[in-house]
Amino acid sequence: MRCLKLKMPSKVTDYKESTLANLPKILKALDKDAMNPQQLFAATKRYFDDVGEFVESLDCLFTLGKIRIDKETGVIHSVKAN
Repeated sequence: MRCLKLKMPSKVTDYKESTLANLPKILKALDKDAMNPQQLFAATKRYFDDVGEFVESLDCLFTLGKIRIDKETGVIHSVKAN
């Protein structure tokens, strides 16, 4: 199991530069349509310094139960709260 290296807001890291700030941006893109990881990165890459930050954000959303991944197709879906 790998350890997440999230950039958390602090005195040193501004919220806008943190991993948490990117989570709503990914969810907003997924609200429009489910996408595979490549499509989702292309739609949101302007918010990330590199693909590693993007993957960390996906890991966080998956751990929080906010996204699910179709194991057969690899498509990422937003999980709506009931």
